[in-house]
Amino acid sequence: PIEEAIVTRGGVDLREIDSKTMASKICPGLYFAGEVMNVDGPCGGYNLTIAFATGALAGMSILTQSRKDAKTT
Repeated sequence: PIEEAIVTRGGVDLREIDSKTMASKICPGLYFAGEVMNVDGPCGGYNLTIAFATGALAGMSILTQSRKDAKTT
């Protein structure tokens, strides 16, 4: 049962995410990271690696985009 689960499956389809920026291909300005995406690995740190790596990439991408936006306003 879900109440006893350590890992669940499901989330945002990876085909809907730009893997270079973690940005949504559908909704501009929306970024994804970690277990909100449809990825999972065995317990023991694999999911943490995904969370840290995609979180860092999303954060850097948001910063880059915000700097671009600031130059145009």
